[in-house]
Amino acid sequence: MKRESGNRRQRFLHDLKWIAILWCVGFGATVLLTLPFHFLVMAMIHK
Repeated sequence: MKRESGNRRQRFLHDLKWIAILWCVGFGATVLLTLPFHFLVMAMIHK
């Protein structure tokens, strides 16, 4: 019984770790995609 709950907790932590990793990858990809457009708009404004 005790090992089953520990196993479930371990699996939950493993899933949580992967969710955090995928969230960071998605956030980084979004920043990298929007950054050139941001600089382009800023260059147009300051012209």
